Parts: sequence; structure tokens; C-alpha cells
Amino acid sequence: MTVMGRQDVIDRFLRENGWADIEPVALVDDASARKYYRLDNGRQTALLMDFPPDAISVDPHGIHENPERPASVTPVIATTSLLSQAGWRIPAIYASDVALGLVLIEDFGDLTFTRALDLSGASKPALYLRAVDQLITLHRYCDTRFESADSGLVRYAPDNFKRMLQSFKTDYLPLIVTDVAKRSRAIVEFDAMLEAVLPNCWKSGEVIIHRDYHVDNLMLVENDEGGEDCGIIDFQDAAIAPRPYDLVSLLRDVRHDIGVELENSLKDRYCAAFENLDRSDFEMSYAACNMVRNFRILGRFGWLAIKAGKRRYFDFIPRCWELILRDADRNLPELAAWIANHIPVEARMAPSLLSRQQSSEQGAS
Repeated sequence: MTVMGRQDVIDRFLRENGWADIEPVALVDDASARKYYRLDNGRQTALLMDFPPDAISVDPHGIHENPERPASVTPVIATTSLLSQAGWRIPAIYASDVALGLVLIEDFGDLTFTRALDLSGASKPALYLRAVDQLITLHRYCDTRFESADSGLVRYAPDNFKRMLQSFKTDYLPLIVTDVAKRSRAIVEFDAMLEAVLPNCWKSGEVIIHRDYHVDNLMLVENDEGGEDCGIIDFQDAAIAPRPYDLVSLLRDVRHDIGVELENSLKDRYCAAFENLDRSDFEMSYAACNMVRNFRILGRFGWLAIKAGKRRYFDFIPRCWELILRDADRNLPELAAWIANHIPVEARMAPSLLSRQQSSEQGAS
């Protein structure tokens, strides 16, 4: 569809839902094909999500060997209902049209936890405590009232994680292991390591996960009592997955270092909320989920550099490796051994794209 044709579709949708003649103001693009616009009629604001059905989205769950899929707003609508029932404060849906790929939603404003920390000097421990308590609320719901069979959510198994980590092998490893024979051995042993380590992700059971739970997707939202709720956005990729996944996403975010002391304190708070949780099993599961998340991130960084020319994420690469190795000796010795054998310290820095070119030349010779 042409740009003008899409605009006509949007104008008609807005007119039919009480927002005629309101000029949508574009917000910062989502990392996917989704686009967001703010609407303001002078009395209230709302957000328009535009996710055209002819766009291509990337399967976030590792279901398919080919991750590119047709776009759909259906997951947004389904997860909004589910997470509201679970007790989360998430944007209400005012109107939607699945066939057109348009959703009109509540506007939470702009005060993410990240902005609150940067601009207003908010207490980091207090904000992260709020975020952890939201996970406790969701996971208590999962433990007591949630029927996974009826949820419609994707349920992760080790094969999902294996497919998510393909990009680490194909898009990132060639940047740092340029010798083809050495890389082949590293990949064989990486796959063997995953067979041993991935089952540990489930040692503490499974829950609903947000999948991208971090301070950029958490917001301070005014409530009717004059206080502020923890509002949660960008949850359309929710799934059923290992219990620590979202906690790892929050506390070991490659972009936001909270320090080991605060991480451990917040982890203690989470575990204390579940009296039947075996701490040793939880720590192993936490470490395994941390491995999955950061290897997946490294693969994404490699893909963005090679396919999209975006190298700014390379600055985060040393921290990715630091997070992967944190407590690995104690909890995941197979992982620590694989890194020691195949990824020397100097290879854990930001790579040069020249190494990719050298790798391709060696592979062609």
C-alpha cells in the first residue's frame, strides 16, 4: 500500500472512532515495523499504533526456522486482556481493527523509569523495587489462578531458545572468530553446551513473561488517588517461559548497570515472596536465562551491524560478555568452559567489521 493510501486508511479509522481532523504526531519508531502516533484533541490524548498487515515482523519466540512473519496486532489485543486480569497497569484499548492493523490505546505519557532516573533524580532502588513487585504480582497470579492451556500464549521449550541463538552463531561469531575451522569447532561445542545448559532455565518452573521487561518499558502513570502507578508497555510478545527470564531482563540489562549489590538485594526480595522456591535451583535458572538473553543480544548486535549498518550497539558488547560470565563458574561451568576455550579476552571487546570481510574471504577460498 502506498503512503497516501495508508494515510487514508488511518484517517478513516480515526474519524470512525471520534478523532476526526486530529493530526497524529509521530513518536520515536519502535524497533519493529510498528509506528506510534500521539493524538491530542485539547481535552485528552491517546496513542495510535500503526502495524500494517502487509509489513514484515520478526518472530520473537523462536517458533520458526525463518523468523520473518506477517505483521499482526492480534497479540497486542490478547495480551492486554490477559495482563489486565493479572493485575498489571497497562494501557487500555479504546478501539482496534485487526484487518487494518490499527489500535487506539491509552496514552501513559513520556515518563519512563529511565527518564525519571535521568531527569528527576528519582531513587533507583525505589523504582527497581516497584518493577520487581510487579513481577511478583504477575507470578503470584500465574502460580494460583492462571490456566496456561487457555491463554493462547506461546510456551517456550529449549528448541525455542536454540532458534533464537542461531543469530549468535551466524551473525556475531564470524566477527570475532575469523578462522573458519576454529569457528566450526566453536559452534559444534556451543551446540553441545546448549544441550547441557538450556534445561536449567526451567529449574524454577515457568510463568507468563513480558519478554522485554526493563526500565524503558516501565512508566510512572498518575492514578485516581493522586499517586503514581507502575505502568507497563510493549508487552505484545508475552509468552510462557522460565520464571527468572523477566527478572534477568530487568536486573541485568546491558544498557542499565544497577550494580551487583542492588541486583542481589532485589533478587532476594523476589525469592522471599515465594516460600516454596528453591534458591539453588533459582540461581541456576537465573544464570541460564541470563546466558540466553545475552547471547541473543550479541547475535542481534551482529545482525544490526552487518545488515543495517548500525554499529553503535558495539559499545555494549564488553558488558554483554561480563554479564554472561557473571557467576558462570559457580552456576554454569559448561558455559564458562566454552568461553574459556573459544572466546579469548580480547575477542570480548567491540569487533572490527573488517574481521567479517576476512572471514568471508577465507570461507570462499
